[in-house]
Amino acid sequence: MWVYLRLLRNWWSEDVDYGWVVDAISSRSALGVLKVAIGFSGMAAPIIGLITVLSAAGPDEPLAKALLWLLIVVGVLWGVSWWVLPWPTERKSLLLVSVADVCLTTVCALSPGDVVRSVGMMMLLVVGVYISAFHSPKILALHTIWSMGAAVILAAPLFGHGDTASALIMLLGMAATIVVPPGLQFCYWVLRSEMLSDPLTMLLSRRGFDYHSVPLLARPVPLPVGVLMIDLDRFKAVNDTFGHSAGDEVLVCTADRLRRAAPAGSIVSRFGGEEFAVIVRLPVEDALDAADRLRRAVAEPIGSISVTASIGLAILAREMIGDRVQNQHALWEVIQSADRAMYRAKQQGGDTVVIASERRVER
Repeated sequence: MWVYLRLLRNWWSEDVDYGWVVDAISSRSALGVLKVAIGFSGMAAPIIGLITVLSAAGPDEPLAKALLWLLIVVGVLWGVSWWVLPWPTERKSLLLVSVADVCLTTVCALSPGDVVRSVGMMMLLVVGVYISAFHSPKILALHTIWSMGAAVILAAPLFGHGDTASALIMLLGMAATIVVPPGLQFCYWVLRSEMLSDPLTMLLSRRGFDYHSVPLLARPVPLPVGVLMIDLDRFKAVNDTFGHSAGDEVLVCTADRLRRAAPAGSIVSRFGGEEFAVIVRLPVEDALDAADRLRRAVAEPIGSISVTASIGLAILAREMIGDRVQNQHALWEVIQSADRAMYRAKQQGGDTVVIASERRVER
């Protein structure tokens, strides 16, 4: 039970990197297909509104008709924008989602027919599917609350008119459908976590490091970013002496030790081979202490095998953190700086921490 709760908590707390998701889809030349599909889906709402306002079952009040015409225009512009404009930024995407929620709910409220209301509720599900792919669980939760609230508001008049069965059907139908986007998003999260993990150590892979580092840098924390590059000393000798299976066991054990010894909230990854990378948000002295704690954790014997680590630490000042593109560039530079410091640690005999400012923690 606790395992499931921890899994759900991890899913809920993840900051989805919107830019990474968009870039991943773009790398497969699939954004164009999605833009066309979303645009066509968005055009359904104004078409439904147009049919409603021109039909005998449409609203009689002039104000309601005028508002419905306005929503039709907004809906057309919403759909066309997906076809003619570039893929939206994260903020524009959230704005488009908000407009879709408000417009769909208002069209349903202005339409007296139960068919239109039912279809409108289903289209809120489509919006939820989009959110589940591109935005965080918290944004999806807000949309889910909005959708259920809209269903309650639209069902309330049915209770007042004595049509309890229709009201209950509407509420139960919405309750059954709104769980679909969170379920899809949870599946996306599990698959993404698997894709971003190293299969041997279950740490983040290099791609996972890139994915999770951007949200970490974007957090409004008044602390610098520390990058630690960790390389096991003379690891080839372990493989040559004890075999590759023993080498794999050392990597798994080392990964577990780094995971447990790293400060809370850190990003721990296997960068490749016997090299690991850790990102921390700590003051410089605390980051240096954390690096030495990791060094000592790695040095503990693993059965009859003893390995040590050379660690390079580089600091990215808080004032150097900016937008997503700037952060990616700055992070790449600080990784290179930490890597150079790590090689200096190797040249000094290993089992050592070297900070890019030339300070050193002795064995």
